[in-house]
Amino acid sequence: MPGKMRTILWVSAVYAFSFICYVPMLLRQFGAMVPDALLYLRYFFVLIPALISAIFLTGEHTVKSCWLNCFKKISAKEIFVCIAAVLAGLLTSFGYSLWQKAELFRHAYPSPSAFVFSAAYLFATALMEEMAWRGFLLNRIAIGRGKVSAAGLTGVIWAVWHIPMWTVRNSLGLEEVIPLFIWAVLISLVLGITYFRFKNLLSVSLLHMIFNICFLAPAKYNNVVIFIGIIICYIFRKYKKGIKEF
Repeated sequence: MPGKMRTILWVSAVYAFSFICYVPMLLRQFGAMVPDALLYLRYFFVLIPALISAIFLTGEHTVKSCWLNCFKKISAKEIFVCIAAVLAGLLTSFGYSLWQKAELFRHAYPSPSAFVFSAAYLFATALMEEMAWRGFLLNRIAIGRGKVSAAGLTGVIWAVWHIPMWTVRNSLGLEEVIPLFIWAVLISLVLGITYFRFKNLLSVSLLHMIFNICFLAPAKYNNVVIFIGIIICYIFRKYKKGIKEF
């Protein structure tokens, strides 16, 4: 099967099986009598892309090249990127908290143990997502495309995948989903370029976790910060490239 068709099959399978995880909850919302046990299917949602990726990679005998070789010791440059993300997230969240007089961090993490548990859980889920979306899909989409366009397209597909979680589990409306959709695409650009730069699923997963932990302000404010950050990085890279050529 041609590579493009396999990619389409992967996306279709991920969408279908991921949506199934929320069908019991959706039926319950429409008044259907659904056993409580079936509602636990929603916790498999984040695992579906990684499981389907594992099936594809096992069939191709490429698990080692696509996954195992992409876990490395985190370099100083990767640590710097993560620290920059932490600072940006904290400044945005604290700034919004002061402006709106909202205690974002206290509500999200009422105790040190709650923070530790959230960090561990979010890193585990981020790792599962990154193995699928960057470690598998991005590599396939990047064939014959530029890195930025591949990361952007992956982001759109990734954002669409989140829609059942936003609408069914969190009961969000269109006015809330649109900023989150943009947020997912922007974050995918950052994660994708970071993955291309370092080829390290460990640091990309850590960066993904940082976005979830530190950026607690509403998505529309986070979008502005991330967009400005992307523009600054683009200008700096162009300037640095120009200096080298000179």
